Amino acid sequence: MQQPTGTLSDDRAQAFRPVEGGNELQSGEKLLVEAYAAIWIILFAMIFLSWRRQKQIDQRIDALEAAVQKARADAGQGTS
Repeated sequence: MQQPTGTLSDDRAQAFRPVEGGNELQSGEKLLVEAYAAIWIILFAMIFLSWRRQKQIDQRIDALEAAVQKARADAGQGTS
């Protein structure tokens, strides 16, 4: 007795059938090392960009402090 075509597609969707001739396997260890390497690269990039941004902020604060000191010195000379 033959099965209806509807059950064949349902059976195929739920059953594991290995693909034959597929050579696209990668080692789990290799994938793990690649994932850790990607995470470390992203982390170092974030730290480097944060360090650079902080350096720019420090330079801007120094410039503002110098401008405030100059303004105070100019204001002190004008009142004396």
